[in-house]
Amino acid sequence: MQSILYVMRHIDIGGHIEIPYKKVGITGAGNATLDSRLQQISNTKSPIKAQCIAAWEHQDARAVETALHMLMDDSRVEGEWFLDKDDTLIERMQPIMALIGAKEIPIPESDDAYTKSIIKREKEEKEKSDHILLGKISELLDTPMRSSSRKAGPTFFSDAKQLTYYVNARKSGKHLLSIGRSKGVYSEIKEFIEAQGYDVEERKRGGAMVMNVTNEEVAGIINSLENNFNCE
Repeated sequence: MQSILYVMRHIDIGGHIEIPYKKVGITGAGNATLDSRLQQISNTKSPIKAQCIAAWEHQDARAVETALHMLMDDSRVEGEWFLDKDDTLIERMQPIMALIGAKEIPIPESDDAYTKSIIKREKEEKEKSDHILLGKISELLDTPMRSSSRKAGPTFFSDAKQLTYYVNARKSGKHLLSIGRSKGVYSEIKEFIEAQGYDVEERKRGGAMVMNVTNEEVAGIINSLENNFNCE
């Protein structure tokens, strides 16, 4: 029985093209391992290499795979490969896998120098992009705020409302805005923001989260909360 569900991607070790596809598959039957499956997918003489970026263990990985493939069918490119333009597939899969009790398998760091260089460049490009986004949103705020560019993305600190705004950037320009330290006033913030036409979800830790908002909308929500929301 297949017991491992994995997510793989292709990378161009030459760094010339970006490949926005992810493969969601299963392995683990008999002597099969993640490493052996990776070798089957990746052609060692090709500049396009396969990299496993996430994996989980579940007693019925095939049923989980089938359900996920059906859920993502509208983004299917070919076979088990799906378009992941915003690079958020793993982030979206994690709560599902936690819900069904799948055990996450740690992915060891690659020893391949080319893969390491690609990962390093991707990290540097994200940091640069997040820093630019931080500046763009800062310019749209009514009142200057303390800010930083953290691993999770641009972050703004409100001394007046004692809230923290985390911007999880998306390549599409439709970002995720999480409002930290809002657990105690979640219901009030949800009602306040939804009155402006946005959908608000509750984060795992109880804070408020707004999905698919542009730079201007992020700044607008922050400005509205800072200017008109009563935290007391």
